[in-house]
Amino acid sequence: MNEGKSFEKDFIGSVPDTWFKYRLNDSASSWQGGENARFTPSNIADFIVYNGNLWLLELKSHKGKSIPLSCIRPKQLEGLVKATTKSVKAGFIVNFRDVNETYFVYADNLDYFVKMETRKSIPLSWVKEYGILIPQVKKRIRFNYILEFMDVKL
Repeated sequence: MNEGKSFEKDFIGSVPDTWFKYRLNDSASSWQGGENARFTPSNIADFIVYNGNLWLLELKSHKGKSIPLSCIRPKQLEGLVKATTKSVKAGFIVNFRDVNETYFVYADNLDYFVKMETRKSIPLSWVKEYGILIPQVKKRIRFNYILEFMDVKL
């Protein structure tokens, strides 16, 4: 299993059983031929979580101390930002594997960065400033994420 899929598995396993959680199908797991297939679904998020708030979450896991903008699909970001206008909480859960840190970044904050910056990647320093650190506990080789930031009723 690749690191991104392992991160997704760890993350969704960290969501409390009392919350609704649903993994949306992606092209790699739902269609024969994966991302090279002629027709692939295009979801704006990986997961839907409901805990009194409705969350649309896209998960990203990267080596290094930045995230290439090429990993953020423009239509996906646009869809997540649009969802926030409908009382939905939407954003990216970003895991920096090299430093063992994970953050939540609201979609509208990331959208602002993409529109205003000239960089081709999102640096960890920016994510630390505008994101919410998600505490994580390593259990031998996998992680458990403490999702207290999502339990706030806004």
